[in-house]
Amino acid sequence: MTQSNNRKENQSHVRVVVELDANPVGFVNLDIDRLWPLINHRSHDNVPVEWMDAAKFDSFMRAAVIKRLVSRLEPHLYQALGDEIVKAELDVETFTLKAEAAAQAFGRTRAEIEELVAETDNTPLDFYSFFWDYLLDDRDVIDLKKEWKARCTLTQ
Repeated sequence: MTQSNNRKENQSHVRVVVELDANPVGFVNLDIDRLWPLINHRSHDNVPVEWMDAAKFDSFMRAAVIKRLVSRLEPHLYQALGDEIVKAELDVETFTLKAEAAAQAFGRTRAEIEELVAETDNTPLDFYSFFWDYLLDDRDVIDLKKEWKARCTLTQ
């Protein structure tokens, strides 16, 4: 076994799994090896009693402290997640409205898109690239057809 594998196995993490319909959709990892020095900055102190195994005490203390930390973080995580979900809902609404605007400007069918790109000597891939860039761009586009034509002249 290589040293990098040993190091990876020895790293401590608390992993918060975010699931949707019983499927993991994301993770939040807390690297305990990075947090522990911030929590226990007096690591040079000895075990409070001689008769206790120092390694076992440190392991038990670390586990108990991290468990309490996670339980105190939980309500804050729910609050933060709730705030971010509201923003994500707004993202869904924005993407839907932008897609509707594109449908009104260019048509709703593939045939209409194929006709549009044929008029400009572009490919459907060029149009879909334009569409995704438009969806992901934060700026407001007033005239989509004008933007499309401007992009077409840049690529020619």
